[in-house]
Amino acid sequence: MEKFLIQNERMYLSSPNIHVCFRILLEGTFDKTIIEEAFQGVCLKHPFLKCCVEIDNNHQAWLAEKVDSPDIEYFHSSEMDWQTWYTKVDNIPFDFQNGPLVRICIITGKNTEIIVLGHHVIGDGIGYLNLVKDILLALDNRMDSSPSIPPTKPEDKYFKHTFLPDQPTKDFAQWLNSEWRKEPARFAEGDFYHFFEQYRERSRPGLYLACLDKKDFERLLENSKTNDLTVNEMLTASFAVALMEIRNKETIRLGIAASIRNELVSEPVNCMGNYVTGISETISYKPEDDFGSNAKLIAGICRDKLQNKKSKHLVVHFLNEFDKDLIESVMYAAYGDFEHPVSKKLAELLGEQSENKGIGISNLGRHDFSDYNEINIVDVQFIGPAFPANLLTVDVITVNNKLNLCLRYNESEIATSDVKAIVEKAIALLTA
Repeated sequence: MEKFLIQNERMYLSSPNIHVCFRILLEGTFDKTIIEEAFQGVCLKHPFLKCCVEIDNNHQAWLAEKVDSPDIEYFHSSEMDWQTWYTKVDNIPFDFQNGPLVRICIITGKNTEIIVLGHHVIGDGIGYLNLVKDILLALDNRMDSSPSIPPTKPEDKYFKHTFLPDQPTKDFAQWLNSEWRKEPARFAEGDFYHFFEQYRERSRPGLYLACLDKKDFERLLENSKTNDLTVNEMLTASFAVALMEIRNKETIRLGIAASIRNELVSEPVNCMGNYVTGISETISYKPEDDFGSNAKLIAGICRDKLQNKKSKHLVVHFLNEFDKDLIESVMYAAYGDFEHPVSKKLAELLGEQSENKGIGISNLGRHDFSDYNEINIVDVQFIGPAFPANLLTVDVITVNNKLNLCLRYNESEIATSDVKAIVEKAIALLTA
């Protein structure tokens, strides 16, 4: 694989909470040799699994293939459960210089659990979902191991066909760049490890799991049709309303992850890669109105932004206007002890220092995991990045008509009891 340029979000390298995880539960057990042969094929198909990060003389970051393949940890279910492994390994920063940027665990007992935890820079939610599907196909002896690599220059199509920042925005970015260059800073990998430890000591990440079974999911589908809203719009509105009610907030900042894979990749193959953006909006609700009315109001605001290229692509294009080192400094300034006025200013503009912490929603949609010859998928969970600016991050995937919810939250900012109450309230709204 040629070196692959990391296009925009350099600050993802310095985020303390930017990991993606999938957990797959398979019926029965698999021989270790079969598992390792399957992963050898998967690594051939997805070279990003064998990459590290290289920074060139122009401060550009590249993914470069360096390691043979990621190591696999093996446990019996009597000595390890998947949430314990996830919590432990999620607290270990990745070694960007040496790689790999993914960790894999197999837990066997009556059934087999496969847990994949990786860094966001090599894959967004859909990227890791593509990886998971190929792992399952490899175990089912049906995977084509031909390399699946995104184009090396996706920006060619991207910049020709999407909205670019206006001149005042460009001028402002250039002014910030000029101020930054008066007193620039670069960070070594040791700086990141220190910052990561600082952040994780202060911000203890919690994990809360819930689901809607087939009956409740069917009820959600009925309610979506009744309100003329998509399932994603219903989910977004229910958690936003529940958070405002439980936390007694009049407004919150709502963020929704959105894929721009089809817009960045001319022929969107089932590859890994980071092709995600998001919208952010401050929303409120009317307690005197019913949920359907509030849901339509919230959904309308979000729908307008998601369908507007200027809004949808704003953050990605905005980041492209700045020096790479300035972008990388944002997280250190927002959540560490790096005191630089330009970095602080950019962190504020990107919403990383907002007092009104809100909620983030990342929904991978509905997927059928039943069409395999020799394996049976019992369950799949998806845990996306818990961005520090969110009080609560809700990750959703629907598998064989069961909707799974994984919520990430900061235990020092919101109690587990509040998270539980928010989830129960949201599910009640969805299935009433």
